[in-house]
Amino acid sequence: MTPETMGLITEAEAGSSTARAYDLIRSTLDSAFVPSIYQSLATCPPVLDAAVEVLPRVVALARDADFPARVCALAATALEVEAAGSTRPRLALSDASRDVILGYRAANPLNLLLVLALLGTGIHDWPDVMTEVSAPTDDHLTLDDQITRAHGGVLLPGLWRGLLALSSAEDPWSEVHAFAASGQLPGLRAEVRSLAEQVLYEGHFASDTGQLGMPLPQELPHLTWFPTGIATMIVEAEVLISSSQTRPRPDRDQFNARLERT
Repeated sequence: MTPETMGLITEAEAGSSTARAYDLIRSTLDSAFVPSIYQSLATCPPVLDAAVEVLPRVVALARDADFPARVCALAATALEVEAAGSTRPRLALSDASRDVILGYRAANPLNLLLVLALLGTGIHDWPDVMTEVSAPTDDHLTLDDQITRAHGGVLLPGLWRGLLALSSAEDPWSEVHAFAASGQLPGLRAEVRSLAEQVLYEGHFASDTGQLGMPLPQELPHLTWFPTGIATMIVEAEVLISSSQTRPRPDRDQFNARLERT
């Protein structure tokens, strides 16, 4: 299995029109990178155009609804309960690794709102994404292939690509793998998705018929991975941050200050 089986147009591969779209995405997200969802959408330019058009409204809604801080607090609260009985040592993270995790921790709540605004709320969970039985350790697979398979087999998520590029993914993966093995991740992921859907409805993203989303393009068969995948990555980033330090609840002012710069 290759590390990525989903079609993507990377930042290095982007032609002029896609590169302009990527510049807008980075600026709107206040991000140093273009997340995988947009690299996948770029393989179908009309859908990428739709995403770029709706993204500023999604970011404004996220700011007004305090969504990034709320969704991270939701995950952190659940993890505090899990950590109370844990005897595992704190996870040691380099500054560079922490920066990668925090970058995705800031971007992914916005990405989840964006993909649900595009696809709607009727998308079923992608099968075998970080359940207690889908994340085995296999010494015959490379670490990146293990992580890809554990996330449904179609994409090596960007957070893990970033950590692998730093050669610092092994301990974080062990931490997330242990949490997935506890069986708690799917339930927490469902709560994350439910909060995102609630925010979209309260933000009047639904049509007059009460529907979210647009017709699913046949050119993007793996697009329905992202509601499951992004919600999973929100939980995983919080697992890694929570495991690495004793910290207060997520700082809502910090999240909102970042969004207000967009």
